[in-house]
Amino acid sequence: MVDVLQTPSLWVVIGLIAYGIAYFVYSKWVDEKIWEVSAERTTPAHMYLDGVEFFPVSRWVLYGFQFKSIAALGPILGPFIGLTYGWLPALIWIILGNMFIGWVQDYSSIMITVRNEGRSMGPLVYQYVGERPRTILLGYLLFYLLIISAVFIYLISVFWNVFPGTFLATLVIFISAIIIGAMIYRWQVNIYAVTTLAIVLVILAVAVGAYVPYPKKDFLDPMLGPGGTLLFWSIVLAVFLFFASIAPMPTFITPMNFISAFPAIFGVIIIILGALLTPLTGITLKHPTVASSDVLLGFTGPGPIFPILFVSIACGAISGWHSLVSTSTTGKQLDSELDARPVGAGAMLTEGLLALASLAAFMVVAPETIAALKGSKPAAFVTGATLLTSYLGGEALAAFWKSFFALFLVIYAFTVQTLVTRYWRVFSGELFTGGLSILGNKYVATVIGLIIPIIFALSGSWINLWIYFGGSNQLLAGLALFLVAIVVAKFKRPPYYALLPAIFMTIVTLFALIWETYDYIRRVSAYFAVLAATGDPSEAVKKLFARPPMTNNPPAALTVNIIFIIVGIILVVLGFLMAYYLATSYLRARGEE
Repeated sequence: MVDVLQTPSLWVVIGLIAYGIAYFVYSKWVDEKIWEVSAERTTPAHMYLDGVEFFPVSRWVLYGFQFKSIAALGPILGPFIGLTYGWLPALIWIILGNMFIGWVQDYSSIMITVRNEGRSMGPLVYQYVGERPRTILLGYLLFYLLIISAVFIYLISVFWNVFPGTFLATLVIFISAIIIGAMIYRWQVNIYAVTTLAIVLVILAVAVGAYVPYPKKDFLDPMLGPGGTLLFWSIVLAVFLFFASIAPMPTFITPMNFISAFPAIFGVIIIILGALLTPLTGITLKHPTVASSDVLLGFTGPGPIFPILFVSIACGAISGWHSLVSTSTTGKQLDSELDARPVGAGAMLTEGLLALASLAAFMVVAPETIAALKGSKPAAFVTGATLLTSYLGGEALAAFWKSFFALFLVIYAFTVQTLVTRYWRVFSGELFTGGLSILGNKYVATVIGLIIPIIFALSGSWINLWIYFGGSNQLLAGLALFLVAIVVAKFKRPPYYALLPAIFMTIVTLFALIWETYDYIRRVSAYFAVLAATGDPSEAVKKLFARPPMTNNPPAALTVNIIFIIVGIILVVLGFLMAYYLATSYLRARGEE
């Protein structure tokens, strides 16, 4: 045995205890004392039962749907960036963020929809804040969804490119989802038989990925050239996303989430168990507890610990995306108000476990191993997760578990990205009317919502794009919490459990977006300085955030970097405006008491 303090086990135990307190004590108090939930109160799922948007769903089925709709790559890859500041700061934020902010937003977003006749985010803002803030929010959401799409499209393309066989494994899952959807909704096959088949098909997909590693990266790269492989996979992915966006939910997205829930939750469990067993398996921590002052202050690395840590871990602690899912879908399917806590709080704290598991996986991978992997976050996660699960077969099944965790990454990203693309289409339809109605057409909107993110994804500024994603995502969470505080104040209940997190997240995220916008401005200024001094665009482009194929086209790289400056400024301005409108609306709501 090794010293427990030198393994992830103790810290995982502390996280489990904290999440237990959050669910069984804090969320129960909010549920009973603030919202005063009742099984007798009719939910919108029953009130407006239409079988399309409004229909009651079992709490456990809805829990699975909520978890797979909210959990993506934020809690998996975000902790890697957080680890830059040392594992202890990352661990503290993952635990405290989930305990006091993350589940609060998810649960409360469901409840404000349930108590307001099933209204989603846009109509809720219109009702409580006004028409202009609603329009501003829709504009903000479109930019926000573009950033999320760019991040996920890039990462899924990387996964398919880096892990041979993962595309074929994903293809098996795609086909399985269509079959399972038909069995459930068209042929009405017994759910236990369908579940058994779904699990078998997932195992088959993993085996295909492990033992049929094709197409290989070295097969595509010579044909497509530097950066061309990522473009190829981005286009392939866009075809799938286009189909998912316009197809009826039961045809693809709903069964895809159903199938994906099994490997998604199973993977978290086996990593957590592996972390708890590390005193016996001898796997130890490989990273410093706290980083050097240069990193903490932002002289090196992604930026200063405040505010970057709080947005880099993204959905691993809190996510504004969850408020969209909770108000747009989950709140309309809640069978009873008593289900809001296990569905909303339960799913978010499960995502907190995913972040905890991911941090544990990164903590046991030595820096020199990460360097050998060329700093690849996906490869580092797969390596760490496979190491922690070595108790399940060792070398004999190493290929199987590597394939499993590579597919694990893809399905976490893909299931959420299908909803992101769909929401972009829906919000475009709401925002673009009159002379611009063509932009709201479901086919046109979907194509635009895929082409722009692909261009962004190929820019090469991944780490900064991630901070933009985290900043805009967490800012939306702060705005959603402000909305919750307004509604709670209107109900004459204490709003501080939501108001204090709202203020904190709004301040942190606006600072983060300002920092990243400044970073792009600094890079573009350096580009022009070098160009003026040398007259050589190929030398000047090195100052930008760019990689192949953008580095081979300086004008394109410069244009995309300037676009990111504009996007950053727009996000900051819209964020400030929404924060102002929500804060003043809250003060009015308090004044009405």
